[in-house]
Formats: sequence, C-alpha cells, structure tokens
Amino acid sequence: MTQRPQDSLDRNDIVELCTRFGWLFDQQNWPALAELFTDRVVAGSPGEQFTVTRQQLVDDWSAQVARARSIHRQITDHLVEAGTDGTATCAAKYQLRLVGSAVDRDPRVETSGHYRFDLRRTGAGWRIAGITDTVLWRSGDPAVAAQPGGEAQQVARAFLAAIAARDLEGAFACLADDVVMDMPLAPPGAPTRLVGDQVRTLYTGVAAVMKEIDLPVVRSEAFADPQWALVEYLSKMVLPNGADYTNHYYGMFQVVDGKIAVLRELYDTYAYAEQVPAEMRFAPSEGEA
Repeated sequence: MTQRPQDSLDRNDIVELCTRFGWLFDQQNWPALAELFTDRVVAGSPGEQFTVTRQQLVDDWSAQVARARSIHRQITDHLVEAGTDGTATCAAKYQLRLVGSAVDRDPRVETSGHYRFDLRRTGAGWRIAGITDTVLWRSGDPAVAAQPGGEAQQVARAFLAAIAARDLEGAFACLADDVVMDMPLAPPGAPTRLVGDQVRTLYTGVAAVMKEIDLPVVRSEAFADPQWALVEYLSKMVLPNGADYTNHYYGMFQVVDGKIAVLRELYDTYAYAEQVPAEMRFAPSEGEA
C-alpha cells in the first residue's frame, strides 16, 4: 500500500511530539511540557484513568519527582496509527532511570513499560490528549524522589479535578468513608462541619445544580507532616439562575492511606454571601439527616 506524503509528515510530527515529551519531562521543563498537551488530558494506567487539566497533570508530575537529581528516559519503537478525523494514537516502549536524593537507602529507581499516546490535531499542530502508562516492571522505591506530602497534593488535586468534571464516582473514591469537612468561616445559613455522607450529599448537589463548574488550582504546598497538603484554588461556577459565583479557596487536606480524611476549607465569605442566595446555602450539618 502506497503511503501518502501527508501520512509520512503526520507520523514524523507525532513521533517527534512523543519524543519531545520524554526530553522535556527529564529536563523538568514543566512550562514547555504543558504546551504539548490539549487543555484537558485523560491520563493514568490502564485500570485507572482520570481527566485533569494539563497544568494539573504537569504539577502532579513535578511533585512526584521534586527531589530527583537525575531523570533519564528512552522512548523507542513508536507505532503510529493516524485516523481520518484528526486523531491518532502512538504506542511506544520506554525505559526510565531516576536518581533521587535519599541518603539512607538506594536512591535509584528503574522502570520499564510502554506508553499509549492519544493525539489530536489542533490549530497549533498535533497535541497529546491522553497518555496511558503501562508499567511492566519496576525496581527501587519511587518515594526517594518524591516531595514530602506529594501523595496528599495529588489526591487533593484529583478530587478537585473530578468535582469540576462532575465525575462523582471518581471524586468520592478520593474520600474516606468518615471524611470530615470543616468550613469554620462559613456565613450564616451555610454549614460549618459535614461528616461522611453529608460531604458526598453536598457535592452531589453542587454537581446537579451548577450550570458550569471549574476549580483551577493556583498552587499546592506540602506541610512538614506528609499527610497534609495546602491547596490554593479558585471557584468559577455558574449558578442555576445564570449568575456567576467566583471565589478564592484555601483547602487543608489530610490524606490517610490514599483517602481524604479531613478537608478544612477557607474562603472569602463576603464574596460567598454576596453571590450565593440564602436558599442555596443549606446542607445538612453534623448530626442532621
């Protein structure tokens, strides 16, 4: 079968894009790496997929290798399949060698596996819309390169991204059964503490009634206690009446065994009271059905 010139050009561009992903990640050039992706990206492993903004994805990767002294990745054997609808896939093998900063144990981590890149043609050229990482084997402890509190930051970000996507199943998978949500500065009519299913009821209602939901993360930081993370994020929502609700939030997340056990949420209560009608502020408080 004769290959069209455009097919060859697309294949070359896609192989270069996927190769550039490895180069920029290893150099920890996070701003340039983010530009290789579409605005929202489906990522994860074959059994666990999640959708995040490209900035959230890159921030998570940055937290995972925050203490790495060296990252070296080889991506080979690209197999490209381009569709006729402006999409394509690229499967490629990889081998990753990472050296962390641990001094009390072997700082080396080696991983071998393969990527599946899902690509989309945009006005700026091909971009990565999805990346699936299948690990075949790994040696060493990835924690030697991780920032303290890295897991807490990742779980908190995943929770916020799932709420923004109205993926309640994914969001609630991030919560402990007896999760506690404290909002100590809430205005009159709004709850100050929710526990367990009350938290899930709150977010179920938010997802059901809001016309638009966006929760972009501004930054996240670790505490000395690795179970805790501070996440600064914005609320950009459209209320059922068509009015905008915008606010600035600071969430203190405690993550235990991969689940959010405590969320302490601080926000501009004046902005909340001005924008959210009183009849929309109610949610069951502790002890109520």
